[in-house]
Amino acid sequence: MKRTITLLLTFCIMLTSISVVSVNAKKKVYSYNSKTKTLTINIQGEMEYDYTNAPWKHIKKPEHIVLRKGLTSIPDYGFMFSVHGNGGERLNNYDRIKTVSLPSTVKSIGRDAFSDCEKLKKINIPESVKIIGSLAFGSCENLQKITIPGSVNELPYGLFDYCKKLEKVKIKKGVSKINENVFWECKKLKQITISDTVNSIDTGVFGHCNSLIKVKLPKNLKKITCQTFYSCKNLSKVTIQNKVTKIEKLAFDNCPRLKKIKVPRSVKCIGKKAFGYIEKRIDSEHLKYERIKNFTIKGYKDTAAEQYAKKNKFKFVPLD
Repeated sequence: MKRTITLLLTFCIMLTSISVVSVNAKKKVYSYNSKTKTLTINIQGEMEYDYTNAPWKHIKKPEHIVLRKGLTSIPDYGFMFSVHGNGGERLNNYDRIKTVSLPSTVKSIGRDAFSDCEKLKKINIPESVKIIGSLAFGSCENLQKITIPGSVNELPYGLFDYCKKLEKVKIKKGVSKINENVFWECKKLKQITISDTVNSIDTGVFGHCNSLIKVKLPKNLKKITCQTFYSCKNLSKVTIQNKVTKIEKLAFDNCPRLKKIKVPRSVKCIGKKAFGYIEKRIDSEHLKYERIKNFTIKGYKDTAAEQYAKKNKFKFVPLD
């Protein structure tokens, strides 16, 4: 009798489990409001879909994406806009997305997660995010401003490259490293606030940021790398802090409006053509460099600054 009761209870539990699984299987992970053109995604835990297999990729005119609380990660290529081949069939319509709302539960954003979303104007990065993959927002041409929370330790390669309308950036306390080409070709970038916790800025980070007029480098930065400010055509003022020990070659290459610079005593090494030079193209394969007229270096006697000024025949103004 006891065995019969046990078997009946077991069978009932199994039926209940099957019922729950069936309900969960049928539960939609997304909904779409055609009037507001809002795609709402309701996934708990990691998102397993990318741009190739998402069940909502067929939606024709999504302009706003809302990701519900509970989502913990956005995968590599999650919302990347793509077509088949060169100018071929659309694989999704993510190039029409204008805004994205991320929940406070997201911990990671994958590589190329939103790359080539050409109309994306606004997205928030919550304080919960710790890791962002390279090129995550690359070529989001209409993105206008962004705040990087301190929970993100480093900004990966090309994170915002070719975001041509990005104007305002704030990097909060906690971020320590900015990797190569993060803001490459951000031609409208006018205002950037870099937390003093940043101690490393890699090659080409601000390349072709033509609207950048002034930059205050963080207090803990130790080195200005090769072509960090390559071809920033309107850059006219740079504040270099007292922990910088090395300015690599071509660090301020082709910055024609940067006509003077103050070099702290801490700088022990300045590379070739680090500043004071502009490029002149001879042909498709060859360049020559010309000195900027009346370029002035302010620094301290018997330091790398004075040696660089003498070697390159620039005006030197001693600060001691």
